[in-house]
Amino acid sequence: MKYQKNKTGMIDRVRRSFLRMTSPFEFGGARRSGSLASINFPPEMAQRDAAYCCALKLLRVNLFSHSDEERRDIYSLAEALIGISLEKAERIYKAARNERRVLEYPEMIRFVTLVKSLLGTLGDLADYQYSIDHSVDGMAAFFGNRLIGNFKISDGTFSNSEIGIYNLLIGMLDDAEATVQASRTQTRKLLTKSEMERYEKAYAAYLSVFQKLDPKNPSFMPEM
Repeated sequence: MKYQKNKTGMIDRVRRSFLRMTSPFEFGGARRSGSLASINFPPEMAQRDAAYCCALKLLRVNLFSHSDEERRDIYSLAEALIGISLEKAERIYKAARNERRVLEYPEMIRFVTLVKSLLGTLGDLADYQYSIDHSVDGMAAFFGNRLIGNFKISDGTFSNSEIGIYNLLIGMLDDAEATVQASRTQTRKLLTKSEMERYEKAYAAYLSVFQKLDPKNPSFMPEM
């Protein structure tokens, strides 16, 4: 499916855009002390948190005032951001465990994995509705009106499914918010003063970049 290729490309472009910013030394990491993994913790935690925050902001709007195509693109960008957050969370969990530090929780990783899966489903549902709206005339001439009538009936089914899954997702995110914030606060308390300074610097940098992403073109676009 063309959308799946575009969706994969979007996620890859978002990921590539920020791999260039993963160096711990960009945010003041000291080369002479600590393992490479521990040096990476503050910027990776910052990237994890900023991506998650911006994904939620994308979703907490009147989403169904947007067209099928616009919702599809919003879901896809949110999924890409959640994917970045998940990737960083997994790396932090594994590396911190080796360092005997608790900077991420496996329950958080499982939750974010579920969120990412639901966003993928929502994107596919919105894409189906977009495809039906833009293909019905051509398919009617080729397959006949009876088949198209079935597609239109299923379009309503998928629309209701999208609304239901979206409301479920938002409810999950709202219910989890206090726990997510508490876990992030707890792990930040385990950072040293210099690590926390690097976290804050990195968080501001990543947040600035993520907030400028456009669902239509998820590459870094500086303000004019």
